[in-house]
Amino acid sequence: MVKNIKILLQFILALALMVLYITGCMPDVPGLFSAELSGDKDIGEEVSLIKSTSDGDVGDLDSRLNDLKEGLVSSPVILSHVSGQKIFGSGDKEVIYLYGLAEKGNEIEVYVNGLLEQVGIVVDENGKFETVSGIEIIKGKNIIELVALNSSGRKSSPTKFELFLSVPEKVEYAVYNNPADLEKIESYYYTEENNPYVYIRGIYSAGSNIYIQANDRMIGEVSSDESGFFALEDIGLKNGDNEIAVWAVTPDGYVSAPIFTSITVFKDMITPYPSNLTGYNSGNVNYISWEASIDDNFDAYKIVRVEDPCENPEYPDDDVAATIVYQNSTSYIDDDLEAGRSYYYTVWTLDKAGHAVSSNVLAIPKPVYTVSISKVESFTDYSVSRREWFYQYFEITNTGNVTLDLQPIMAWIKLNPEPDEEMEITPLWEVHLWDPDNPGIYYYSDEEIYNTYISDWVNTSGSITVEKEEEIDYDNLTKSVTVTEVSKKTEKNDVNLKRIMTVYTEISSTEFDISTSPPSQIGDPEVAYDTSTEIVEPEKIGSLIEDLKPGEKRKICVKVQNISAANNEEIIVHFNFAPVDCDGSFFIDEIISTHDVYCKSSGRN
Repeated sequence: MVKNIKILLQFILALALMVLYITGCMPDVPGLFSAELSGDKDIGEEVSLIKSTSDGDVGDLDSRLNDLKEGLVSSPVILSHVSGQKIFGSGDKEVIYLYGLAEKGNEIEVYVNGLLEQVGIVVDENGKFETVSGIEIIKGKNIIELVALNSSGRKSSPTKFELFLSVPEKVEYAVYNNPADLEKIESYYYTEENNPYVYIRGIYSAGSNIYIQANDRMIGEVSSDESGFFALEDIGLKNGDNEIAVWAVTPDGYVSAPIFTSITVFKDMITPYPSNLTGYNSGNVNYISWEASIDDNFDAYKIVRVEDPCENPEYPDDDVAATIVYQNSTSYIDDDLEAGRSYYYTVWTLDKAGHAVSSNVLAIPKPVYTVSISKVESFTDYSVSRREWFYQYFEITNTGNVTLDLQPIMAWIKLNPEPDEEMEITPLWEVHLWDPDNPGIYYYSDEEIYNTYISDWVNTSGSITVEKEEEIDYDNLTKSVTVTEVSKKTEKNDVNLKRIMTVYTEISSTEFDISTSPPSQIGDPEVAYDTSTEIVEPEKIGSLIEDLKPGEKRKICVKVQNISAANNEEIIVHFNFAPVDCDGSFFIDEIISTHDVYCKSSGRN
């Protein structure tokens, strides 16, 4: 009876296993209803075995069930990590070490993201195993699977879990010479100092503590601001090799890997020799050349160009036309030019310590300060009635190749007839030099012209002025008459834009007896003579006509008004202009003139 019950139970177990297999609910137990794990037997044979056993072969069924039981392999148990664990790393990959428990004598296979990474990890006598050489995971999600193998080659179900590799941002920073210049230092730093100080600026997670070490010595700790920026200055380096390390600790306690920077410091006290700059213009191209630098720490040539003749091309203040880093280079071609303009160049030689030395200033093509003037007819009637204006327009053109200023000089104003100082009313005129395009601008104004005036600098034909003074002594009934006659003549030969003027003075004094009628002369006149010379230069009048660019045209106007001149009284106005350089010196060979501007009063009220 007991035997029959045992056979019945075995049969029921076999049938249950068959049903689970057929319906797909059977666990994947190696060797059970598997042709692969049962040698050459197929499912039909396994069923036949169970069927024959049901007919009474109880011994064969016991043996087969034992074989099925021995084919089951336990899955490994992982102790080192838990599924979903976040691991912090310093790079896109990280090596981790796994350990856990399994049946002794088994071997462990490790799969990472579907790929077999390690095999042959032996479970020791205590049922423990460990990945001694480590397993590499990547940034982000990683799926880890561990499978146990027994001595028969049967495998367990995989133990599967997930690990997440979190890689915080690296500390990013750069080393500069100082906070003001912000010249970035790479591998080599050339300086004039024995122990230079440098400046570090970088970015990391906001609110982190940033640690900075130089040459194995901690030199500073700062915090990154709310935007992640941090900075530290006065970081001392030494001559020779230096190593800087920067790392961070985040608010949640993560310590980043240190980022290293190696800098070799060279002391350089020698300034490069300046180059001699030469060149020429051909067509619309300027060619310049210089001697190659012999400085051992040569860095670059900087070609600096300006258009204003009043500026010396300075580095780094002015535009750099080119940067040349090849020490043996000795020439440059500039074809980015405006036709008809002169340009001013310097070549600056820089060394790696920051020294910069300039060449001479070279102008290409040679600067030309020339100006033309032409009359613009405005009125045909040159007469002007009382209290009315007369206008004569001119157009000035810069015909040179540089921007220049134009200085009004050497005006003369002649009245005809010459005024009689004894008259109660003498001719009165008003003269202006005016910018008609900007009505509020006057380059010259004189509102009370009573006398003829001629500049000494242009008085080459000579002029004579006579002054007469009388003094009466009523007690002695005598009269003294003093006549002073001054003649001036300017020589045409120039001396540094100046001329030599000779002044001849004759003073004659005569006594008269006023008790007689007419008064009689007493004795001979007393006459004194004096001759002197003086240097005169072009006389500036009014204000500059400024910033006249090459080819630019500008209008000016001579305005004359009759204030109290009588009928047919005349005035002649003559203005001269000279180009002026940056030092305010005149180019007297380039003087232009309005020539005589003639105006006659009609005397009309």
